[in-house]
Amino acid sequence: MGAATISEVFPSPITVLVGHAGTGKTNTSLGLALALAKEGYEVTLADLDVVNPYFRSSDYPELLHEAGIRLIAPVLARTTLDTPSLSGELDVAIEQAAGSTSKRLVIDVGGDDDGATTIGRWASRLDAAAARVLYVVSAYRSLTTDPADAAAMLPDIEWHAHLKADAVLNASNLGNETAPEHVRHGRAFAQEVARLLGLPVQATVVPLTAVADMAHAQLDHKHPTIAPTSVKMALTDTASDTEPLVVMPRFVTTPWDN
Repeated sequence: MGAATISEVFPSPITVLVGHAGTGKTNTSLGLALALAKEGYEVTLADLDVVNPYFRSSDYPELLHEAGIRLIAPVLARTTLDTPSLSGELDVAIEQAAGSTSKRLVIDVGGDDDGATTIGRWASRLDAAAARVLYVVSAYRSLTTDPADAAAMLPDIEWHAHLKADAVLNASNLGNETAPEHVRHGRAFAQEVARLLGLPVQATVVPLTAVADMAHAQLDHKHPTIAPTSVKMALTDTASDTEPLVVMPRFVTTPWDN
């Protein structure tokens, strides 16, 4: 039987998402924060992307504010003076979330090795707080469509971050074009990446558009939810012995979506 709530799938008070740009990391970070807030947690989302000025969690302050989520972002983010500078707020957030039963901290780390370097400043504190580090992968990221290539990139990220990944998080998708067969391929891809790395698969993120038309599916169109049995059966051929499937609405948009 799969977990019933997002907090059961992501039980650590501190979740750190690492991985290269284009894997769906930012959308997943936003969705995770929103889902935890809906469950009643006091949530902080830290955007540590000080390298890529595009597609950041901090680009959606109104969405987070409406959900009561505190945002920690690079100083001068969302301005023409954007610089790789962070305040001391994250130190406090880590201390408050560590071991808490009511607070959650989600950290969206910038893609590539340079982005991972940013989190290294807090590595010892995150280790002491038993933070869970998830390596986000996608079978449809152009430069890592082979599982071996995706697996080969993690050691450099870990070295720069001074943190070890605890699990793989599969976010394979083709945006609104994602179909059930793409989900199945992404699952197989992530399972092979995890096998090569000797890690478990924490969960598979399934775009809402890929399953929205499935009959009798009880889905939340505003927050991520754990896939009901009917959806899980359709995507995995079994309702057990698989990683949880997290149905994720799309929060990150691009100019060409309109």
